[in-house]
Amino acid sequence: MIDIVIKRIDKKFFFYKGNDQVVLNASTPFYVFKKKHANLVLKEMIKKPNKNQFSVLNLTRFSAALTFEDRKKIIGLIIDVLRNDLVLFRCFDDNDLLKLLSKKLDKYIKFFSKEFKLKLSLTNSLSIKRKRLNYEKFNDFLINLDNFELSCIYKLSSFTKSVILSYFFIEKKISYKKLFDLTNLENKFQQKFWGYVDEQKKLDSHSLEILKNISIFFKNIN
Repeated sequence: MIDIVIKRIDKKFFFYKGNDQVVLNASTPFYVFKKKHANLVLKEMIKKPNKNQFSVLNLTRFSAALTFEDRKKIIGLIIDVLRNDLVLFRCFDDNDLLKLLSKKLDKYIKFFSKEFKLKLSLTNSLSIKRKRLNYEKFNDFLINLDNFELSCIYKLSSFTKSVILSYFFIEKKISYKKLFDLTNLENKFQQKFWGYVDEQKKLDSHSLEILKNISIFFKNIN
């Protein structure tokens, strides 16, 4: 059996099996930017194949394979999530829940709005049509991310339905556990009345495992 080895060329780390470079497709070599990331990827490559899309290896493959057109599409999808960001949704009748959401989330909305010159507004009614916003500054922020960073915010926002909170995660302002807590405020609030059933415990455990995996990936690309 031929061992896979890591070779540094310029500022990238590539993988080789014998004399053959490991590639993702005919024109794309498999690479990373950090030695610690390369070591972790190599460790997972040696193990039996893992179909989990959130493993470090598969997140890395996804990232390294992104083309210019892929990036363009992903940036559009991220902005689509932002238009209906979870933290902006306030269509609830319970005043205690609304107060909790305001207390926990409004500061993030305010900072994000200021940072990217966006006049974000809360969704208090499903019948109100949202006004058009200029996402140019946030779009520029996304364009300037490398493939690995862009993949991270894309995977996080797709999973949590919150671009705003995912942004604070990649800016290292909140942990993956905090991200989970903030995107599950309504569920936790309702559990006080309906209890914490086994099925929900399993779902939460699975969600935390996914966020933990993305967090490990993120730590190794920085």
